[in-house]
Amino acid sequence: MREGDRGYALAPEGGPVEIVYEYRTVTLEKSKATVSNVLVGVDTETGEVLTVPAQSTPKLKAAREAKKEEEPLGDR
Repeated sequence: MREGDRGYALAPEGGPVEIVYEYRTVTLEKSKATVSNVLVGVDTETGEVLTVPAQSTPKLKAAREAKKEEEPLGDR
């Protein structure tokens, strides 16, 4: 995938919607790690991030791991 590519994804409450891939700063739900400049699929109408292409997962995984290492052992 490249920035500007378009496709379709399933929206949480509405079935298939058109998405466009763009670079965004995202905050990971569980770890609360913030990752900048990540390629994601965004709903063209709402701006909601709906998909993460496989090429972006290593960057997100690295951010999750780095966040884990920052936490004191008792907080895990």
